[in-house]
Amino acid sequence: MRFDHLRCFAAIKKYGSFSEAAENLYISQSALSKQLKSFEDELGVTLVERGHSVIKLTPIGERIALYVQVILDEYDRMVLEAKDYTKSEKKKLRIASFCEMSQYGITDLMVSFEHDIPNFYIESKECDHLQMFDLLSNRQTDIIIGYRELWPEKPDYFSVPLKKDDLVLVVHESHPLAKIDRISLADLHQERFCFPREDETLFKLFYDTCVAAGFAPYHTLSHVRLGTIKRYILQGMRITLQTRIRAANFFTEPVFHLIDVKESPSLTLTLMANDALLSELGRKFIQFARGYYGYYQDQLQKAAENKTELNTSTFAV
Repeated sequence: MRFDHLRCFAAIKKYGSFSEAAENLYISQSALSKQLKSFEDELGVTLVERGHSVIKLTPIGERIALYVQVILDEYDRMVLEAKDYTKSEKKKLRIASFCEMSQYGITDLMVSFEHDIPNFYIESKECDHLQMFDLLSNRQTDIIIGYRELWPEKPDYFSVPLKKDDLVLVVHESHPLAKIDRISLADLHQERFCFPREDETLFKLFYDTCVAAGFAPYHTLSHVRLGTIKRYILQGMRITLQTRIRAANFFTEPVFHLIDVKESPSLTLTLMANDALLSELGRKFIQFARGYYGYYQDQLQKAAENKTELNTSTFAV
């Protein structure tokens, strides 16, 4: 059954005239008659009595007309619901990123973008790298932001590199290692580590980096986040590996020292999206993110050249 059949039959009943019904449907009377005939053939009944100056429905036609009107009313409500949803969807952008995304500067990025756009909001989700990728693949988010090296290869997706990153060692100032600026992980085989485990892909990166340096890290099996680990480091009881971006944003107190790691893998903070499904606001966000990270990179470079200390709460990315 074609939906046109229902529309044509309803118009015939409403206007009581083939010519008027055809005119309001913007089709010819011949086309209207063919639609009605096809509908009657499909149902196996006669719906309209022919040969009268005024169109009259048959008894079964009157009964069928009730069902047709219900179907058309429901269809109109469905279309309206879809339009309302589409309007609301255009006013939001879905972004999935790191657990504790504020520690990576992602929250500042989103707030800066959303702040000056009326009737718009970002719907954010904190999750691990595998969940981010699954959400994007299942069309449950518009954009994901994480480390490109920790996602599966997916050349079909549009990706934008935002910032290079690496790993650093975090220790307390009382730790003997705090006096050096760069270290080989092989020298840490007797140290006690603790790694956050909210993102198993990141945890595996920390662990495997140690293994690649020649030792399995002596680490606690605690399933904790970085805030808890920070307290242990503060007491000189643990050390940890972290991405430089997160460490610089989180371990801001002068008692913590960030030490370069010789064997650190290279990481790329990356924005990824399905280009075919991206809204205009999504494209604007991508352009904004490019400028945002470019701006703060310039600030860091200027600070390094002037040998001034940069306020991480203002420029941390």
